[in-house]
Amino acid sequence: MIESIFYLLFVYIYLVSGLFVNFLQLCSMVIWPFNKSLYRKVNWCLVRSYWSQFTFVAEWWSGCDCILYMHPDERERIATEHIVVTMNHTYEIDWLMAWIIAERYDLIGGTKIYGKESLRFVPTMGWSWIFVESIFLKRDWNKDKKRIHDGVKELVAFPDGYWFTLLLFPEGTRYTPEKHEASCEVARQKGYPELKHHLLPRTKGFAYSMQEMKGKVNAVYDCTIEFKGDVEPSLMNVLRGKKIIGHMRIRRHEINNLPDSEEDLGVWLRDLFKEKDELVDEFKKTGQFDLPAYHVPRKYNNLLIWLAWAIVTCLPLFYFLGQIFVSGTFLQQVFIIGFFLFMSVAAKWLIGWTETKKGSKYGMKEKKKNK
Repeated sequence: MIESIFYLLFVYIYLVSGLFVNFLQLCSMVIWPFNKSLYRKVNWCLVRSYWSQFTFVAEWWSGCDCILYMHPDERERIATEHIVVTMNHTYEIDWLMAWIIAERYDLIGGTKIYGKESLRFVPTMGWSWIFVESIFLKRDWNKDKKRIHDGVKELVAFPDGYWFTLLLFPEGTRYTPEKHEASCEVARQKGYPELKHHLLPRTKGFAYSMQEMKGKVNAVYDCTIEFKGDVEPSLMNVLRGKKIIGHMRIRRHEINNLPDSEEDLGVWLRDLFKEKDELVDEFKKTGQFDLPAYHVPRKYNNLLIWLAWAIVTCLPLFYFLGQIFVSGTFLQQVFIIGFFLFMSVAAKWLIGWTETKKGSKYGMKEKKKNK
């Protein structure tokens, strides 16, 4: 019962606050022609107040955590530079674990994605990504090349101190057994090593991005995320209050030290995923990665932000509901009940975008095409 009440309350606050943030983002567009730096700082703060609701529910409602495995000297570079993050795309909440780490380092307001075009149309969340200049791809290289070029050109102008973290999933889609089988077929046809735990990475967009970023963005942080335990790492389990622990291994690579040509960058990326495969194999045996483990303590920021949103959005709601159920008509009461049922269905639809079984068919459609 408590879980159901919290779920509806979270959904209500998330959607209402999201629409409000989207409205403020739209208003902030008047700043863009005159001061792009100020526009980006404003939106950095706006999306932090919105996106941190997910890290709140993970950390404070479900008790989720993420253990970081990283060289100490590389860990000291976090939150000191603009970066690209490459990550395996195996689980429904791999992005949420990345957000938890970003929240703890005060970076969540600057997180951006390389995402499929359809994501920009997801209500509230997708709209917020548009305003923070995420890069949306059509999976048509003639169009995507220009989008990457234009997107990188804008990103490198972000002000220092408001660091951006651009998340890239080189596999292009989330792992499923069907896509893995298709990926292995492509690997055999091209003579590439077959991967056991990952899909064959898509190299063209990555290579072009690195070529565009050389001399402009410092580093690629390669992240390998894994989970252990009996609880499935899904967003619905997080919302149900189930504790999930992520294990995240990160290595920092200077972009200027990466190869120059598209072919050599492709080889570098495939070798990287071969190494990730071996790391995951070892993790499944030992329950840990090979680098020093570090626990980044959670902060109270997202808790305070959520409580503020709860007060602002719920006080008018509770007053209105009290008036309806004390002195409202029967039809008004039925309408309110129907509205909350609609909110519940809408929320499940939005959560459906994260579900592995509802991922894109990209890996299946492309299995016989050359990269």
